[in-house]
Amino acid sequence: MIKLRQITTENAEIILTFDYDQGGQAYSVKVSYDDIRERLRQIKGFLGRPLTLQDAKLVIVKMVNEIRTNGIPLLERFDFNQFIGVDLEA
Repeated sequence: MIKLRQITTENAEIILTFDYDQGGQAYSVKVSYDDIRERLRQIKGFLGRPLTLQDAKLVIVKMVNEIRTNGIPLLERFDFNQFIGVDLEA
């Protein structure tokens, strides 16, 4: 089971929260829309045709299955707040 539970905006980023099951237990995962869009961009390049909502659904299922397998987030996120006011060339 994979179900979209919520769509929110966090720090100007669209976040989709999915509930999924694994081994008889329920879990939830937050996936950035940007991550989904990047995968769709790659697939569009492979397929050479306009994408459909079904393509997006398959990408989401693939991403959640990767999380099930690896148990870790798909792409790394960085907190750039520590760079505020810091000379990055120093």
